[in-house]
Amino acid sequence: MNHIKLTSVSRAGDTTNYDAIEFFSFPGGERHVRLPAAQIGTLDVLDTDWTIKARVYTPADIMDLMLATDAVRRVIPAGSVLRLVLPYVPYARQDRVAVEGEPLSAKVFCSLINALAFDDVEIWDPHSDVTPALLNNVRIRSTRDLMLSTFGEKGCAYLLRECAFVAPDAGARKRVSALAKAFNTDVVFADKKRDPVSGKLSGAQVQGELPSRPLLVVDDICDGGGTFIELARVLREKTDQQLYLYVTHGLFTKGLEPLKACYSRVFSANCRDAELASNLG
Repeated sequence: MNHIKLTSVSRAGDTTNYDAIEFFSFPGGERHVRLPAAQIGTLDVLDTDWTIKARVYTPADIMDLMLATDAVRRVIPAGSVLRLVLPYVPYARQDRVAVEGEPLSAKVFCSLINALAFDDVEIWDPHSDVTPALLNNVRIRSTRDLMLSTFGEKGCAYLLRECAFVAPDAGARKRVSALAKAFNTDVVFADKKRDPVSGKLSGAQVQGELPSRPLLVVDDICDGGGTFIELARVLREKTDQQLYLYVTHGLFTKGLEPLKACYSRVFSANCRDAELASNLG
């Protein structure tokens, strides 16, 4: 499955997907992209909008997106509408300079996207308000919409009504509080401590009594999962209710098994690994 896809939609509503995009590396390491130019040339392109959907995680992925965008602009008429759907925004977590001598990586990446001059940039559940502030022509797909879609597809929409929501740290409180209000449920606040230099966690804390109902931990990103494993341990000390986990962006760099040992079910709207995605929910 290509990590970058091109779709066209005519004014009449006809959709065409271009699946034959080639991505490869030259012997020297440079990335290269080749579009199905002959297929694109058969359309009435003057009456068509174009969308690139990009699942971008690695430096090579970023270069592929930049090359693909240039290639697309060379085969569609000047002035055509070109949109980007970028569910996960790389470097969004580096949205401040934590240690002197480090870059503001979120700004660097967003500057690259802005330079590509898309007419519309759709991102999903950004890590903070910094990313949408840095991107031009940005549109956000909300966490609420993503949760409704994700749980609905798994036949588990009832969990959004039955569970109390858990914010795993201070950074998630605003987001999870708003979601709990939207779904008319309780909210539980947890805290964690992380060393800004080493990145190591020093533990999780949950204050007060927990509601007598299942708990759904909600966050934007799961990387290795250490935060959620430690939080599950602390929650389990205080309740025997079912524990569930939802993250919008599932990187799951250490796999799903450690998380599934702690949570009854794990959900993600945007799982990086297609094989892992089949084991979610």
